[in-house]
Amino acid sequence: MRALVYHGARDLRVEEFPDPRPGPNEVAITVRACGICGSDLHAVLKPTPRRQPGIVMGHEFVGEVVELGPGVRRWKVGDRVAAQPLTFCGRCEFCRSGNTNLCPERKLYGMTPGMPGGYAERVVVAEDRLFELPEGVSWEMGAVAEPLAVAVHAVSRGPQRPARNVAVVGCGTIGMFTLAALSDRGPSLVVAIDLVDWKLALAEDLGAKVFRADQPGLEDAVRDLTGGGADWVVEAVGLAETAALAIRLARPGGHVTWIGNAEPSGEIPFQNVVVAEKTVAGSYGYTDGDFGRALDLLAEGRVPRHWLSDQPVGLDAAPEEFIALAEGRTHALKSLLVGTGRKAGATGM
Repeated sequence: MRALVYHGARDLRVEEFPDPRPGPNEVAITVRACGICGSDLHAVLKPTPRRQPGIVMGHEFVGEVVELGPGVRRWKVGDRVAAQPLTFCGRCEFCRSGNTNLCPERKLYGMTPGMPGGYAERVVVAEDRLFELPEGVSWEMGAVAEPLAVAVHAVSRGPQRPARNVAVVGCGTIGMFTLAALSDRGPSLVVAIDLVDWKLALAEDLGAKVFRADQPGLEDAVRDLTGGGADWVVEAVGLAETAALAIRLARPGGHVTWIGNAEPSGEIPFQNVVVAEKTVAGSYGYTDGDFGRALDLLAEGRVPRHWLSDQPVGLDAAPEEFIALAEGRTHALKSLLVGTGRKAGATGM
């Protein structure tokens, strides 16, 4: 088989490997589509400790079961599956309480050494990390289940009481998927904030009231629209500036969910949180329940097909195309790697 191997910043190579064979309770799948994550693209431009040279990245993948290891009972050859790439121990207090995303022994296909990901023609996955791809969901749409699960989990980290209005800061992939997942909470008003006009246009198509982040009087405009500040603000950028903005946009007693993860630290308006009794919650990863709900949302058509690039990247062109994507030379909310011989757009059904 062929796979895209990360050797360091700006050094990606398509290499040949023997087909991986599944061990006990493992399944081999032919990868039909794999989402290209922004975190992978960051490593393409700049070395990061989370991506070691020699790894096959790609943690947003779907495919067709082609071989079963000993002991596999829940799958058969030909099944269409989506990989939930996050593994966990199942024994710690977090796993026992259902918070498997916080397991201290968690690992991820496509990021952890020895666990190759989906930028390949074939990959081996533990059988319990696979979910059935719903009927009618294409390979390409199925490949966004993983980032959509991140948004589903962030929505679950919102306020316990209903939020009449919600502001989403950042309309990148996760921010837009959060807008789609917010339909589960039913707010009467959704505000979307970003610096990129074409992203704001996508948010507006979903019914959001949009604002450019650099417009004069932004905070006053949001407060006027929401009647004193948003009940709930979701920050989906991960920069100190936007994290602080999210706090300021929340009304007194409001809730803020931080999902962005770009910078490790930064200044925040501490007194704004204390004096106005605002609640700030972090959100990381997802659980199996979140992943299953993401697949349901795809089956329900909650994510528009045009959010995906209409020019998926082929494996042969991937080394050059990944650099172009990382440098922002192409515009797409979500790009995919499709290079296993199956025509892009086929459903496999």
